[in-house]
Amino acid sequence: MKKFFGLMLAMALLLMPALGVFASGQTGTTGTTGTTTLIRTDDPNNFNAVGTWPAVKQKAAFTMLVDIDGSKVNRANDMVIVQEFEQKTNIQAQINNFPYATGIERKNIMIATGDYPDVIAGWLVGGNDVMTWANEGIIIPLETLIDQYTVNIKIALSLPGVRQSMTLPDGHIYSPPYPIGEPKVTFGPWINTVWLEQLGLQMPTTTDELKQVLIAFRDRIPPVNGEKIIPFAAEPDNFSVGDIAGWFGVNASRRGANSGGFAIINGQIQNTLTSDGYKAAIKYFADLYKEGLVDPELFTQEKAMYTAKNNLKIYGVMWDYGPLGWKAQERPAGWTQGDKNNDFDPVPVLKGPGVTNPVWRRNCYGITLFRNQFVITDKAKNPITILRWLDYVYSQDASPAVDRGPLGIRWEKVGDRTYREIFKAVGQDGWTQADEDRISWGNVFPSPLPKFHRNNTGLPENLRTEVLPPVGLRKEYSDNDVMDALYEPYLDERIPDIWLTQDVARRRADIQTAITNYVDQKEAEWVSGQANIDAEWDAYVAQLNRLGLQELTTIIRNAAKL
Repeated sequence: MKKFFGLMLAMALLLMPALGVFASGQTGTTGTTGTTTLIRTDDPNNFNAVGTWPAVKQKAAFTMLVDIDGSKVNRANDMVIVQEFEQKTNIQAQINNFPYATGIERKNIMIATGDYPDVIAGWLVGGNDVMTWANEGIIIPLETLIDQYTVNIKIALSLPGVRQSMTLPDGHIYSPPYPIGEPKVTFGPWINTVWLEQLGLQMPTTTDELKQVLIAFRDRIPPVNGEKIIPFAAEPDNFSVGDIAGWFGVNASRRGANSGGFAIINGQIQNTLTSDGYKAAIKYFADLYKEGLVDPELFTQEKAMYTAKNNLKIYGVMWDYGPLGWKAQERPAGWTQGDKNNDFDPVPVLKGPGVTNPVWRRNCYGITLFRNQFVITDKAKNPITILRWLDYVYSQDASPAVDRGPLGIRWEKVGDRTYREIFKAVGQDGWTQADEDRISWGNVFPSPLPKFHRNNTGLPENLRTEVLPPVGLRKEYSDNDVMDALYEPYLDERIPDIWLTQDVARRRADIQTAITNYVDQKEAEWVSGQANIDAEWDAYVAQLNRLGLQELTTIIRNAAKL
């Protein structure tokens, strides 16, 4: 008993600093912040019409816990766009923020003691949290409130496939969707077109032609920067030979969307790690490796080594997110844009021998969806007020503000659905580093909170906005847009996002980890010539079944209802 009271006292002491911002008006109908009276209930007489601002007549408030990196310049309540949105909506988000690890500890203690805020948000909320809290009644369903009391969140929820992905097995939606634009294709092969032109070669269209190009690179391109060139290299964290199985008719990727070697074939989820197409891809890649056309350190090097080699400009074909990897675009004074700034173009979807319909792994349909970024708890006395605040965050004009800062500083509105970026260089026109820090990304608005970027290329045309480059500059060249357009005819159907209970999710992870580790091992052995795929294929298939491949397939089929 003494241990129990000691634990509760320790929890209370730990929570005291965290709960200070949550205390005002939490249990009553009103609270005070300074001299301003804050409405703490959803008074129907206090609302203005849905979709108009301010959202409420008398100032209202709610409490929130969210994670923000401790290195950020401003704490959440001092962030310029948080304050601006309070003025626009007349609703104050009383935000308590911590770095992620600390925030997780606070969240867990708050849930354990029952002393949690109106909203828990950001990366502090996981899929298992949503499933568990929904079952225990800690968070409330939102689909009816979204449909009745929001305009912009409802639009986001109506995007193709979004409502289905957001709906839990109990039929309810517990978090507004957070859609972000992303390429339809991520991580693929890019070829050095300067070397192609230098050798008088054409872009390959078949796997046999690619092999001949790689041989030409190996034999006819002299050392670069004193280093022997590497015909084919791949970013080690995001490559599996199963990705190129698409050239042989199946998607057998173990990374990203449709991961684990799963694909939708003839309307049903199937696993392709035992398919003839996957086996053909292994044998093809093993032949490239044997010919000295693949980086011999492909299966052993860390990403830093791969990047160092890339910086030496010795790759003929590189497998990556783009030719520049994940390098950020720098914008120094005098910066210009609009032209292609590298020597690589995407390799088209190739055809293997006898293949007439190659496929490629679809990353998304132009939008990636985060599903757990904002839940309203049963402590909230004013859930409609909370959603009205978030509905402004999702509005068209708020879209550029959450990243770029206030209107007139980093962006301007030049048309109904058109905006222009304003570029400011530190040291010019009185713009200081402090100014730059104050409105830099992540310092104007809590980046983990959900939002709705309207300039996503995956949005329907009537919803999409355009953010133009600064005056005098052209729109940035996008390698990923080029690859998306080239690959669109070959992209497969994406398996829907699924929800799993904690026990089922744990079982899925255990099976998936065991299978991935085993397949990675055999893939490396077969490609490097340490083992023979034909001699071991039957034993390989049997081992996958022993590891639980059929059970895993059933779990995913049942959850996706396919």
